[in-house]
Amino acid sequence: MTSLSIIIPTFRRTDSLGRLLEALSKQEGVTPEVIVVDQNPEGFLDEVFLKAPFAKRLRLSKPNVSDARNKGFLQSSGKVVLFIDDDLIPEPGFCRQGLEVLDKYKQIDCFSPLVYNIEGKEAALQHAKRSYLQPLDAAAGIFAMTDTLSAALFFRREYYEQTGGFDPILFEFAKTAEDQELFLRMRSRNQTLYFVPSVEVFHDEGVPGGCDLRTVDYWITREKCMKSWAFRYRIHHHPPGNISTKDLLKLARSSFLNREGLTSGIGNFTRQVSLLRKSIKASGDYLKNYLGQYTTVEKISHLK
Repeated sequence: MTSLSIIIPTFRRTDSLGRLLEALSKQEGVTPEVIVVDQNPEGFLDEVFLKAPFAKRLRLSKPNVSDARNKGFLQSSGKVVLFIDDDLIPEPGFCRQGLEVLDKYKQIDCFSPLVYNIEGKEAALQHAKRSYLQPLDAAAGIFAMTDTLSAALFFRREYYEQTGGFDPILFEFAKTAEDQELFLRMRSRNQTLYFVPSVEVFHDEGVPGGCDLRTVDYWITREKCMKSWAFRYRIHHHPPGNISTKDLLKLARSSFLNREGLTSGIGNFTRQVSLLRKSIKASGDYLKNYLGQYTTVEKISHLK
């Protein structure tokens, strides 16, 4: 069977990481290379690794999930790479089923499995359908997609290299939406992301820790999103760094010129406008120091 490398970025989690590593040690029909990218203080995960001697450990000095995925990939050797979050619980057949999909469908170079939470598989399936494009195998529910979550992604090695990798500068700035930016960049390069619902994995969203991607505070979430959107428009602009009038209109529509924003009351509406203005300025100021690392969107690479 095709060789598989599994990349696990981890931060501030022990129990769920240990549970994931135990599950990966029991995969049927495949013995994957497992690389854990440790973004914690020294010693934080020592007990976890004592129970998982098969896992390779790669340290990062500070948490950045994009950088962790890229560096884990560069240290890996498998012909197929699985990026998986440290709060997922795969069944014993998960890896084998993923590789079987790639063996059966030569057109598929990258796909997301069905990642479901306590709301159930049907809810996850209905959510995924919002991003469907053309079907590859409608009977099997396999569709090309506009975007998905990055909690679990299978890539053929060469295909991930062609994407240019996840953007660590975007994550450092906004702490979110690095996956959406990657998928938009892939589409600009005529690369296709597929959804394969027959391969399933449970996402335990109740686990504490992580890279602060989730928050109960609505306004912190809104600010992160707006910052990531503004940054993405700047780096996808020709030339990179600017925001066009068309981009501003799209940002406004996404931020507050929608049903939620227009019906939220004048106070909330005004705050949304202020956040967007702040995000546009902050993204421009931040990007000034990194413009040399960006070129046209078709040529961006974070894997060099």
